[in-house]
Amino acid sequence: MVVVPPKGGGGGGGGGMSVHMRKRQMASEAVVSFVVGKLGDLLIQEAQLLFGVREGIEGIKNELEWMQRFLKDADSKQTTDEIVKKWVSDIRDVSYEIEDVIETFIYSQRKRHGLVGLVKWGISKPKTRHEVAKQIEQIKQKISDISRRRSDYGIRDVNEGRQEASSSIRDLRQRRQFFAILEEPEVVGQQEEISTLKKQLINGEQRRSVISIFGMGGLGKTTLARQVYHDVKNDFDCHAFICLSQQYEMKDVLIHLITCAMGKLGGEIENLPIEELGMRLREHLKGKRYLVVIDDIWSTKAWDDLKLILPDTGKSKSRVMLTTRIKDVAVHADPVSRLHEMRLLNDNEGWELFMKKVFPGENPSAACPSELEETGREIFAKCGGLPLAILVLGGLLATKEKTFREWSNVLKCVPRHLTESSEGCMEILALSYRDLPYYLKSCFFYLGLFQEDYEISSKILIRLWIAEGFIQQRDGELMEDVAECYLEELVSRSMIQVVAKKSNGSVDKCRVHDLLRDLSITEARQNNFFTIYKDNGTSSSSTSVRRLAFHGNVDGYDTSKGSTESLRSILYFSDSEVPLSKLLNTRPKLLRVLKTAFVDFSKVTLPKDIGVFAHLRYLEIGSHFPLPSSIGNLSNLQTLHVGGSATLPNAISNLKQLRHLQALWSDIDGHPRLENLRNLCTLYIGAGSWIKDGLDELTNLRELKITGGISSYHKALSDSVQKLRNLQLLDLQAANSCPTFMPFTGHLHLYEMYLVGKIGKIPELPPNLAKLTLNGSELQEDGISTLEKLSNLKILKLCFESYISKKMICSSGGFPRLEFLLLVQLSIIEELIVEEGAMPVIKSVTLNRLSNLSKTTLPDRVSVLVKRSYA
Repeated sequence: MVVVPPKGGGGGGGGGMSVHMRKRQMASEAVVSFVVGKLGDLLIQEAQLLFGVREGIEGIKNELEWMQRFLKDADSKQTTDEIVKKWVSDIRDVSYEIEDVIETFIYSQRKRHGLVGLVKWGISKPKTRHEVAKQIEQIKQKISDISRRRSDYGIRDVNEGRQEASSSIRDLRQRRQFFAILEEPEVVGQQEEISTLKKQLINGEQRRSVISIFGMGGLGKTTLARQVYHDVKNDFDCHAFICLSQQYEMKDVLIHLITCAMGKLGGEIENLPIEELGMRLREHLKGKRYLVVIDDIWSTKAWDDLKLILPDTGKSKSRVMLTTRIKDVAVHADPVSRLHEMRLLNDNEGWELFMKKVFPGENPSAACPSELEETGREIFAKCGGLPLAILVLGGLLATKEKTFREWSNVLKCVPRHLTESSEGCMEILALSYRDLPYYLKSCFFYLGLFQEDYEISSKILIRLWIAEGFIQQRDGELMEDVAECYLEELVSRSMIQVVAKKSNGSVDKCRVHDLLRDLSITEARQNNFFTIYKDNGTSSSSTSVRRLAFHGNVDGYDTSKGSTESLRSILYFSDSEVPLSKLLNTRPKLLRVLKTAFVDFSKVTLPKDIGVFAHLRYLEIGSHFPLPSSIGNLSNLQTLHVGGSATLPNAISNLKQLRHLQALWSDIDGHPRLENLRNLCTLYIGAGSWIKDGLDELTNLRELKITGGISSYHKALSDSVQKLRNLQLLDLQAANSCPTFMPFTGHLHLYEMYLVGKIGKIPELPPNLAKLTLNGSELQEDGISTLEKLSNLKILKLCFESYISKKMICSSGGFPRLEFLLLVQLSIIEELIVEEGAMPVIKSVTLNRLSNLSKTTLPDRVSVLVKRSYA
């Protein structure tokens, strides 16, 4: 086995920056990128209001873009922490300052032109262009001073030469690569994967295939690969194990591969040109059955470079095994081979590994004293099933006295121990963050605002990202589609865990691992990106808060401790209404996001002059009272989510930027003209006259949910739905019956339908329908013969008398892609017959409260999946 040294050479000591310093820098780069993007958007969207100061703003934008080039080099400078820290901090602060100045000016211009309405509460008078121009010149002078200091500190443009890794990061990589050779494998919970990998390597296809192990940092990919490599390497003519990492020299890679695979000494070949090295290695591997493990590969380009020297002779049964954190790299290397995705350890597996590390050489199941087990399990729980963290904390406890006092002290300082460990636990996780493109860094930061173990709705997360300005506009694409690509990329890069998927395969709910969340919070706190107030304490001492999240008991929050002048976002995960009332009374005029779904708005009054929040993009509240008409002044509002049964004012028709109106149990006052809301992608609302007064013109709609008295608008609703060809979800909860729909053959994007109410006859359903829920439909036996022909249906739920025949027959060949079937509260059905050949890929069948079902005829493979409930 050989190790490829990281690009930039050997280790070296002194001068490397501290962990906290590096975090400040990589976070500040994300902040500057974000502000530059927002300035560009404002120059386009607010061109008229910026008349007279536009040139100055463009100059600052250009200066900040230029400054970004140097932030990337700051991490490699051999200088004192405090000097570089101050320089990076200055860039961040001036970026925030220009953002505040411009947005405050836009606010004052809107106010001056009557776009905000009457404003009270002591808000300052509109600033003149002269005042703003003066502020801009002062900021430009600050940037000039920062630029001059950059030169003094020797921080260079990364394009002037190759980017070097800092000495501390080089040390980290070299330690990891060194231990990859010497460590004995410690594999827990992966025996099935080991067996599968060995079979693929030894048997498998005749062609040279690439087998990839993928997952987040710290899961044990290298350990697994090393174990398998040691077990099978002697079955191959020649073999090599190389650790690549993010920075590498191709010549070093070739030298080490030749050393390992050909038995050559490095000194014999190190002076040969790279072309000669590549040719010699390729010629040697031709005709041989070889095994090469490439550990820790970060880019598709790295694979494209390497595959040229790893010949595929067609029938050699040669193998390449990759480990990577990035799914796209694995898929790119071999789209055909099965991808082995690493998982977190479950509690039993993790505890076994933990005990092995704490009590080496002893029986793990009996080693831990009973009086220490509770504390030990609390420490273990902080690892979140991540093997690297388990090994770090277990190794730490192995060095401590086995006393309650010592273990309690470790429990109190778990984050510090993980950060300062010699194994570089948090640094290893941070490598994934550093590798993110700049446009994903703010999106990753934002995940830290949510509570620990919180299951985040992808819809909500995407809307919040858009409201915050994190999503770049791309030609011909909706912002939601771009944001979904960002989310999928974070998943692919092992930064987000998928909790649940939609029936069309996209992410429905996600979460972030606790240690990655800690990383996000640490960096955000150091850069004033956000603040979390939790249980009468705060995670930041900043007096100028930009984003503020409330978790748990927040009654002790004191609004007088911090200014709300720069406050952009409030995310409220608490049911305590007092702090929220205080915050809203301060009228933070730059507020973009107000998410307060947990608050009882019978105790919190939404300001009648809510139109004062001219920058508001996202508003989520729970309310059972009429919303104030001034909501119609929120000209930038993109998302309005009302959790209660409030009455919406007619003035919402003025919200031309609105993209998501989610107020399912609410109705709209008067006769609104919803055709004004041409940007709507989501509409959840109670039935009303608006159905015949403009629904058919909302052709950008992707999700439509309507509750209540639909029967009065059957024809208008049916005609309108026929025109809404971009629909992805249709949910109609009628009081009595659903309309008679025309064929859905043109609705190619519609993958989910939920229909409540009697259906006269099933229409021709969408060709790509993946999920169908029917409630009260009163289908006859021929309804099943129609449904079973749906070639893409994966989920079928028939609820509450949606089927009213005595016999249900699923014929052979029917439901070819159905995975989940739920039958609940169907009181008429007496016999269920699933013929052999029906439902070939079924995974779950649930029969719930079928009071008269007395006979079932099911193939064996279906019968074992049936879950019955009579409750």
